[in-house]
Amino acid sequence: MHHFCYAMMVSILLANVAIADDVLVPTIQGPWIRIAGNPDLGEYTGPKQQPVDFAVWQAADGTWQAWSCIRRTKCGGNTRLFHRWEGESLTQPDWKPMGIAMESDPSVGEVPGGLQAPHVVREGGQFHMFYGDWNNICHAVSDDGKNFQRVIQPSGKTALFTEGSGTNTRDVVMLKVGDIWHAYYTAYPNDQGAVFVRTTKDFRIWSDSTTVSFGGLTTTGKFSAECPHVVQRNGRFYLFRTQHYGTDGISTVYHSTDPMMFGINQDERYLATRLAVAAPEIVHHNGKDFIVTLTPELDGLQIARLAWLPKPTVGKSLWSFDDKDVRAGWEIESGNLPGPFTNSKRSDFNSLHEYFVGTSELEEGFDDSRMGQIRSPDFEVTEASYYAMISGGVDKTLYLAVIDSASGDEVLRVKNATNSNFLRPQLIQTDQLIGRRVFLRIVDQSTDAWGHFNFGGLYTVVR
Repeated sequence: MHHFCYAMMVSILLANVAIADDVLVPTIQGPWIRIAGNPDLGEYTGPKQQPVDFAVWQAADGTWQAWSCIRRTKCGGNTRLFHRWEGESLTQPDWKPMGIAMESDPSVGEVPGGLQAPHVVREGGQFHMFYGDWNNICHAVSDDGKNFQRVIQPSGKTALFTEGSGTNTRDVVMLKVGDIWHAYYTAYPNDQGAVFVRTTKDFRIWSDSTTVSFGGLTTTGKFSAECPHVVQRNGRFYLFRTQHYGTDGISTVYHSTDPMMFGINQDERYLATRLAVAAPEIVHHNGKDFIVTLTPELDGLQIARLAWLPKPTVGKSLWSFDDKDVRAGWEIESGNLPGPFTNSKRSDFNSLHEYFVGTSELEEGFDDSRMGQIRSPDFEVTEASYYAMISGGVDKTLYLAVIDSASGDEVLRVKNATNSNFLRPQLIQTDQLIGRRVFLRIVDQSTDAWGHFNFGGLYTVVR
């Protein structure tokens, strides 16, 4: 049951961002299917190894291939190598492990144990794999889509290009626009993460790099722009970039009509949504889109359907918190929390009611050292999705949980994406819960700065 808590993904609609009417919002439609697990690497198997950045494609014989960078192995160097799986169909559970697919080759300039993030496209009758060697983007080719040979450059090395020594140029993804291939990738020159692009028509001659995405609410940290993935849908381009892995996984999605620009500190113009997943890759098959991501436990890969839906809006509230009888139905289960309700005006909370739940709000000021749990009344899930208005800190011990009333199991968890008191609607998918009785539990187990959680209500979704 623990895995299911995180398997129902959250999409975050940022209320202070104006989204054009023709922008579609990528929406995950469960259930998730695990297609790969944590592989046996023989003598290289490490107790803390994790499958991370990956690629999924269909080989010449129709089988599906997945190659993942496995980190923290015993292969030496930077501990990374590629392992592959094979599936008869895209949504078949538990693809067959096929063993180690590639290790770094220092004789052609690759960093020992430095393989990162493959991506495969088909062009000119061949399969082309682009990957990172820790410092550079490299190239390999295959006739069957399974067995790849490195392309050695005139330098005698595999390196195609880099953003410079020490910038960890990596995570390349290819997109063809017209007759021009765009290679999107990340690096952190000046210890600041960004998404770059270079273009080519022949995989041999490449343009200089251009920064296409940087900063905004994702900040500018070294790992703020990982795993870029770009697709084109209905005349717009969508860039997915990851900020966090694991149970706190979060990826930010930007939209643009220009494949060379997704915003430089311009969230108000380019930001579409955020998804609670890590390293997403979109696979189009038989007229449908699927999203493949890392599992929250970082022990494999999972796949689900992906829909592109019109921008939703916030509908009716399930509870009117301004009614004292409604507020009386909520209780503090444990701890020394105040309230649970407050009408604090010390910050711009953006509450749609006068009253909201605030785990640190006092009659005067606030106290982030308070901890505890708050429980809502039971209610029946009747909608495929809801908006939860939340804000506060990002610590993993601060969250809103949906609890099955009959079993007491947690079936969904919602966290904040940024430290902010401004209540924002987060879209939670509840299609698998329709007809079940549940209750909400607000959890605050943090005493640090920003150690509080605010909840402004649950709302229906209008599309």
